[in-house]
Amino acid sequence: MTIKIALIISIILQFAAAIIALSLTRRTRTNIAWWLISIGFLLMAIRRVFELFQILESDSKLITGMLSTWTGVLISILMLGSLIFIKRIFNIQKRMDELRKENESRVLSAIVRTEENERLNFSKELHDGLGPLLSSVKMAISSSGRNADREQEAQVLANAEKLIDESITSLKEISNKLSPHVLNNFGLRKALKSFISRLPIIDKPSINLESNIEDRRFPYNVEVILYRVICELISNSLKHSNARNIYITLMADEVSVSLDFLDDGVGFDSEILEMSEKGLGFSNIRSRIKSLNGTFDIYTKLNEGVRVNITIGLKEG
Repeated sequence: MTIKIALIISIILQFAAAIIALSLTRRTRTNIAWWLISIGFLLMAIRRVFELFQILESDSKLITGMLSTWTGVLISILMLGSLIFIKRIFNIQKRMDELRKENESRVLSAIVRTEENERLNFSKELHDGLGPLLSSVKMAISSSGRNADREQEAQVLANAEKLIDESITSLKEISNKLSPHVLNNFGLRKALKSFISRLPIIDKPSINLESNIEDRRFPYNVEVILYRVICELISNSLKHSNARNIYITLMADEVSVSLDFLDDGVGFDSEILEMSEKGLGFSNIRSRIKSLNGTFDIYTKLNEGVRVNITIGLKEG
């Protein structure tokens, strides 16, 4: 009697386990390994039914015994199959983890390269721009005390004053490159217009900026990164594309801000994106956009220009 009760309880538990397992198949995206496990649970419950029949009906012991045995064999096959698929899932997951770590390492390296490039540019600006001006001021002031001629001394001091004014202007330009005051005070659209207006006039292609953001402000990181990225894209086109026209479309709605950048220059083979200075530049841009959980797509072919699409989500509040 005790065995019968234990078998009945076992049957109920096995069917409950099978029902629960089958109900979870949608969450596992109908993974075949989970289907095999669910069917295995169901067959375990059926096998317990056969065992109960063996006890209750002695005349059918042989048939129910054979059915129970073959059910057990089938359960073993299903469990083995599910383990094989589970092992494959673990291998895929391991590979995905490795790829994720490689991508994180690649993004981190790109960010570090970007920071180093910014430091090098800053150092070059100070060394080549501000350094010579300050050295000239120092020499002018040093020589002024040794001049007996007052008129000549006044001229030296006047030149020194001009050099100081140039140094202040140079310092403002360097400061503006590090943290553009127009961007901080007036927003992204006006900062871009200011940047475009300050570009060299000689051989400058036509740059068309279309935007619906007007004076709208965005989170600081979004504004700074978009400003840097657009300036870098413009600089790349000026240096490498020989384009006649550059089209910049910057649009925003309630949930995202998107950029469409297009030049009609010489373009390049997209296969060199990851193996050249051009590739390095776009890698830096991609890492900046990825830091905002944005999307970055580039389309280019030889003699067909370059098109870049960027979308950045805007968090509510």
